[in-house]
Amino acid sequence: MAKSPSHQLGELIGGFFEAAMIRYLNPIVAAKGYYLDYRHPRPARDNRREVIGIDYNGNRHKLDIVVEKGGSETVFGAPKAFIEMAWRRYVKHSKNKVQEIAGAILPLVETHAMEMPFYAAVLAGEFTDNALTQLRSQGFYVLYFRYEEIRRLFGTVGLSIQWEETTSETELRSLAEAFQALDETMTEQLFEHFFSMYREPLEGLAQALCDALDTVVSEVVVVPIHGITQALASVTEAVEFILDYDEASTAPILRYEITVRYNNGEEFTMKCGNKNKAIQFLNRYR
Repeated sequence: MAKSPSHQLGELIGGFFEAAMIRYLNPIVAAKGYYLDYRHPRPARDNRREVIGIDYNGNRHKLDIVVEKGGSETVFGAPKAFIEMAWRRYVKHSKNKVQEIAGAILPLVETHAMEMPFYAAVLAGEFTDNALTQLRSQGFYVLYFRYEEIRRLFGTVGLSIQWEETTSETELRSLAEAFQALDETMTEQLFEHFFSMYREPLEGLAQALCDALDTVVSEVVVVPIHGITQALASVTEAVEFILDYDEASTAPILRYEITVRYNNGEEFTMKCGNKNKAIQFLNRYR
């Protein structure tokens, strides 16, 4: 089925913002020694274009931008950041879109919790304050380009993205064709105007991302827990047991409690029942 002119125009606008963010973030990520993945033929996935994340339940999620530690065109790395893009012309669609973003990203953040991933939503067009607040309350860094602002942005190169629900398909098709007709020079001018107009908010996103990428393990605390488990009938019996307990005795190992501390003050703790489990846990941080 052929795409409607409004859908085609929306894809063109969304595609511009995605390309702009990739262009802006790629050198920043590369300078940190990380790999930025986006929709393109990548040898690591047999040259398929789509970026796919798989959560702890085996569910697959299509993604926009993923920053990987140790990744390359031929090797998959560990996800360190998820950045989703969205354009909406009307506020009535904004709630469903932010729910869709959260539904894809939050399970992946939980799946890769040990990597402490950064996650952001870059939104353009019409989104309600409630939709933006919802994402922020779930831990997303939100960068929002308002419709009136981006309408002026595209106007700097003579493009109109002004339309309403009553706009005819003929007019919408004309807008889309004008967009597609942009030559390389005009496209480069549009990118330059975008980076200039949004310099400060873009720098804010880049700083938040870099802070996350700079988060590293600063200390690992390993506590072997020895003892004999006692289930006692009352507080009195428990007190008596503690008073009589020989702290110098050698008791069998119960578990290893491991706390991985990061340089930003956060930490991740795991209780492992044996040496193998403890080593497997720690090897995930190598």
